[in-house]
Amino acid sequence: LITSVASALLDNVTTMLLMTPMTIQIAIALGVNPLTLLIPEVLASNIGGISTLIGTPTNILIGSYAGLAFTDFLTNLTPGVLLAQIALTVYVLVRYRAQFLGGESGLSEALLNRLRESGRITQPVKLRQSGIIFGVMLIFFIVGESIHLAPAVTATIGAVAMLLWVSPDIESMLKVVDWTTLMFFISLFIVVGAIQEVGLISIIAAAISRMVGGNLTAAILVLVWSAAFLSGIIANIPFTAAMLPVVGFLTRTIPGASNQVLFYALSIGAAMGGNSSLIGASANLVAAGIAERAGYRITYKEFFKAGMPAMIITVAIGTAWLFIRF
Repeated sequence: LITSVASALLDNVTTMLLMTPMTIQIAIALGVNPLTLLIPEVLASNIGGISTLIGTPTNILIGSYAGLAFTDFLTNLTPGVLLAQIALTVYVLVRYRAQFLGGESGLSEALLNRLRESGRITQPVKLRQSGIIFGVMLIFFIVGESIHLAPAVTATIGAVAMLLWVSPDIESMLKVVDWTTLMFFISLFIVVGAIQEVGLISIIAAAISRMVGGNLTAAILVLVWSAAFLSGIIANIPFTAAMLPVVGFLTRTIPGASNQVLFYALSIGAAMGGNSSLIGASANLVAAGIAERAGYRITYKEFFKAGMPAMIITVAIGTAWLFIRF
């Protein structure tokens, strides 16, 4: 639940960068396999990020293309996200029940002391400065539409303020960058770009457009579920980027779609669909990279076995919410 809320405010990739190392330590102390906690956290992160414009990379793409504001995602998708999160929690408790019951009843005093020491704030002034900048950015994300301030401008101003006021050690930051995962992303996007150039994604998009015709209900169902399953194969960021013109066309031509419901359908399908495979979402790969460096490898098969049922359950709830809301 903490991961889900943090993902809505920080974005899911940043959240997993922060949560993964801590989760591994806690899992070891509890006597459970760290992946028992880590995989559900990633799933929750991808779902929680749907609530806001900045929560997932796919929402940022959708918001920029469709002109949706921070509050649009917050008011239209948050209730559905909460319902999906409840269902995910129940699913996780049932799926990992044996592992949870087999662990220790609590954290040892030795581990608590070690966590306190490793989590000690060494630069409180910089922490306060960063907190102030983040708080101001969050306010401008919320009210930005009313003062005609684009989210990208807010984020850029925040980044510049961090560099000038907080003055982080750039060299030390570059040393802890997960270059392996970064290179994987670069390679993945090259492959997907090649697929897009040869026309495969366009063929898929055109097929979806033909399937829905002028029926809004069919359009919502096809968009949500095709996005959900294809995001696990192609990866949700490039898939979303390719689908935006198609969704824009359908929004203009299908009666009743002017309320932007199809963009919300794409948001739910792409973000929740990223839970079906290890390459489906950026947060999945970030968490897997950190876990592997710590000696705990998340395999594609293991992630699929846990993520696919969760994806189907949560996408079904997300679809139902769209019909209730719109």
